[in-house]
Amino acid sequence: MPKRIKLISVPLVLVTALALNACSSGQAEMPQDQTHKIASEATASASASPSASAEDLTTAQLATAAGSVIASQLGFPSSAKIQGKDLESLATPPTDTLKGIVVLPSQCSTPINDLNWSPVQLGTESARTDFTNDSQSITGSVEVAKLGSDGAKSTDQHTKNVKSILSECKSVKLNTSEYTETLKFSDPAVDSVDSALYYSRNGEYAQNSLVLIKKSKEYVAMVSFVSAKSLKDEKFNKVATSVMDAALSQLP
Repeated sequence: MPKRIKLISVPLVLVTALALNACSSGQAEMPQDQTHKIASEATASASASPSASAEDLTTAQLATAAGSVIASQLGFPSSAKIQGKDLESLATPPTDTLKGIVVLPSQCSTPINDLNWSPVQLGTESARTDFTNDSQSITGSVEVAKLGSDGAKSTDQHTKNVKSILSECKSVKLNTSEYTETLKFSDPAVDSVDSALYYSRNGEYAQNSLVLIKKSKEYVAMVSFVSAKSLKDEKFNKVATSVMDAALSQLP
């Protein structure tokens, strides 16, 4: 029997109230935030609806497809499946992201560097879909990977680092010879996930990010959003959790 996506019922959120200006395409030296920005230069305009050959999809692909369907219903109709060399590139953790940068307080260096962690880096079965809203003001993604032999440990360590950020690193300065910027972190109070982090960076490339992570028995899912303006809105949290719930509904 072909695999079928088990869509869950979610309330439609008025995402028009969350319309923001377009994000800057440039990136400062650090943090690169490579795992939370769109992976390809062009965003596909295809519908987020699953293809007719759903029986050929892996579990991870089914989960991201389900997440993108809900994202489409909640105001993000343009989507792009990240695959091939783009997905392979994301599977390699960034290196030297803090080279030449002084992090204050210094004990925040390790957890800040870990912001570039994502499920696809586990090197197992994985999938990711990126999506945008009509005005291109917010980019989002849903990413799923199989835990494998070491995935649970890696995910738990990232969760630990997020807790460390929220307890010890709520405000962090990044200093270089050319610029200084501040990262501010807060808990978006999403109780249904294992890890939830909201953070903003000031400076020339202002950025706001919301990242949710949740494990199932065999997989881990991450839903993230990036915008040039604030994403602190309870309605927007509902969008993110609805996408997460849809993805999780496909996982064992």
